[in-house]
Amino acid sequence: MSESVKSAVRTLRILELFDAAEKPVGLKQITSQLNLPKSSAFMLVNTLLNEGYLEESEKNTFKLAAVLKDNSRWIGGISRTISRAAASEMDALLDMFEESVVLGCPTPTLDIQIISDRQCKKEIGYRTAQQPFLPAWCSAMGHAILAFLPEQRVIDYLDSFERKPITSKTMTEKTEIMKRLEKCRRRGYALSIDERIDGASGIAVPIRDTEGNPRAAINIVMLTPQFWHQKQHIIAELQHSAKRIERQLFLPVEQLRQGQNIAVRRAL
Repeated sequence: MSESVKSAVRTLRILELFDAAEKPVGLKQITSQLNLPKSSAFMLVNTLLNEGYLEESEKNTFKLAAVLKDNSRWIGGISRTISRAAASEMDALLDMFEESVVLGCPTPTLDIQIISDRQCKKEIGYRTAQQPFLPAWCSAMGHAILAFLPEQRVIDYLDSFERKPITSKTMTEKTEIMKRLEKCRRRGYALSIDERIDGASGIAVPIRDTEGNPRAAINIVMLTPQFWHQKQHIIAELQHSAKRIERQLFLPVEQLRQGQNIAVRRAL
């Protein structure tokens, strides 16, 4: 067996171990149960952490990411799982508003990775550029996610690079961005009006897990002149969609089964 195949098999065994575990698992347990060298286990666990398959717990232990633990169809990782769960909501929002709908997930470095989109149906409208990543500090989806992260992590992120204005309305001062994020946190959504692209505005709502961690954001973006008269309606529908996606992704399996049993009894 080649080294690359051996690493792939070991990765699968580690994921299976975490999937079956009822409590967080440490490196010692991984190495003993799977008979792995400590160095290999450390490297593979770090990779799974960085890719979003595992989460850190307390006392140097780890657990399967909640979105994967509560869903049996998690092949493809967290981004693919969220994309599948959001597909029908994105289709409905596109039909309702005929404006571009975008879904993004945060990367370990807090860029926003675009994992799915629906393009504007209007003859004159804003169509999103086919770019895989967006900066979090100056985008609606980024603000929707940053607003629900620990404050120090956001400060460290903002201190890690120089922020230069992209348009005349781009906010670059750290104190002002932090105030904006606090406002986003209170109201539950983020706005970007001509801040990243002149003439384009967006509204984004976070998709959070059962512990309140932002796992993704769903966004509607349009030409700014078309934005204002639809603003409140779009916010309400985005929030409803985000809640439905959260229930599908993060509702405990026991509650899902109870709901299925109730549905069966009603059918009978």
